[in-house]
Amino acid sequence: MKNEFMSNEEYEKIFVDFWGIRSKIAHLLTDYGLKSGAHILDVPAGHGFLSCEIAKVIQRGSIHAVGLQNDLKTFQAFFRSLKGPEKEYSKLITYHVMDAAHLTFPDETFDFVVNFLGLEDINMTKGITGVKQCLSEFTRVLKPEGILQVTLCLEGDEPDQVIAKEIMEYIGCNAVFYSKDFYTAELQRRGIQILAEHWFHTRRKMTASQAREELLFACNETPKIFKDYDVHTVSFNKLWQKFGKRIKVHGMAFYSDLCVLIGQK
Repeated sequence: MKNEFMSNEEYEKIFVDFWGIRSKIAHLLTDYGLKSGAHILDVPAGHGFLSCEIAKVIQRGSIHAVGLQNDLKTFQAFFRSLKGPEKEYSKLITYHVMDAAHLTFPDETFDFVVNFLGLEDINMTKGITGVKQCLSEFTRVLKPEGILQVTLCLEGDEPDQVIAKEIMEYIGCNAVFYSKDFYTAELQRRGIQILAEHWFHTRRKMTASQAREELLFACNETPKIFKDYDVHTVSFNKLWQKFGKRIKVHGMAFYSDLCVLIGQK
């Protein structure tokens, strides 16, 4: 099924809302034992949105979110905006500014280790070696028989999806996902048995104006946000000159095919 263009209203709220997929993943994890009283690690947690959805599900327990300093500031602002029960549940979350490749938690601490699209940022800041180190750390801090969940963006072969994949390769910051087989093999190598894969298809793509806004931000702001990791991008003008015409014709996929891998230690 081909992707459809997002409305501007949909695009403007997508960063936080993300079609409710984080909430769906949190509820999906109840099929694998997520319940009240669980101890969860969300890494890399970004702004903590998945952590908040899990907090609503368990209502009691502990969630440790790991991210960067700028992520912490955004999480704190988001936390302050919550009201009512969501505010109370979010008190289960402790945010740590920590290197995901060198976690300071003891071995076999958590019932669940989860993340939502965070491995592309790991690849951007630490490369494939860093991704492998992080997967080792995720496994180390997971209890025996604990559940490990990762969400990947694995775009298909429609023109707008091909454009999205080519742009992420070309832009220069290395924020890419590898194949599903790569992550499956790396997890199995670390003693994780893959229990299932679940797919969420958003069926959405950006218009040319939305893609222009998204890519302008990526080219100008990504090197600033990740300056401590020596992250660079090509100029927006160079990027748009190469891809702009194709984007105007086909649009650009926006996380349209998401794969959720569920494994057990």
